[in-house]
Amino acid sequence: MRYTELPVHWQRIFQLEWQSLCEGSKAIAAVITDSEGNILSEGRNQISECSVPNPATAHAEAEAIRNLDVRRYPHPKSYTLYAGLEPCIMCMGTLVMGHIRNVEIAARDDFGGAMKLIELSDFARGKGIKVTWLDNGISDMQRAFQTVRELLYNDDEDKKQRMLKDFSVYNKVGVDAAVRLFSEGFFRKDRLSELSAQVVFDRLAEYF
Repeated sequence: MRYTELPVHWQRIFQLEWQSLCEGSKAIAAVITDSEGNILSEGRNQISECSVPNPATAHAEAEAIRNLDVRRYPHPKSYTLYAGLEPCIMCMGTLVMGHIRNVEIAARDDFGGAMKLIELSDFARGKGIKVTWLDNGISDMQRAFQTVRELLYNDDEDKKQRMLKDFSVYNKVGVDAAVRLFSEGFFRKDRLSELSAQVVFDRLAEYF
């Protein structure tokens, strides 16, 4: 799997995730496309960035939905939201209320993911939301990017190891690739700006 082989919307997601990672935020991003694959809106995690008034709520999916200009693009029910990671409770609620009805998700998240809650709500279940899970190399890469972020910025060793264990439930290949590349000194805070999402993606993929 190479970066250039990805659909354009997934290339953009990993670009945004690399941007978030370089800013110290979580490596999570989302985009919304129309039926022809044109990107209409995007969002990335910004929880560690002081430019956001309340960064705790600056999650990728919520930002992508908030940024969708429904005056220009008035048919959200026909659009698809692509998410690197399973949306949390807040983002799941946002996509329900934002009239998004098609969702494609790379990586599952048993700890913070909330898509299963749709089935527990008569209101949400009645919206007819279609969820597609990738469960493939893209999901492994999603967790690899997240692992790199934790290895670089998480100083709580116990918490970091718990998170990597959680990431490994479905995507151990991605976690192991990131750990190996990190141990080789490829990722350093003082050289992140020298790297691109494509370079990082392709180097990680060598260990898949």
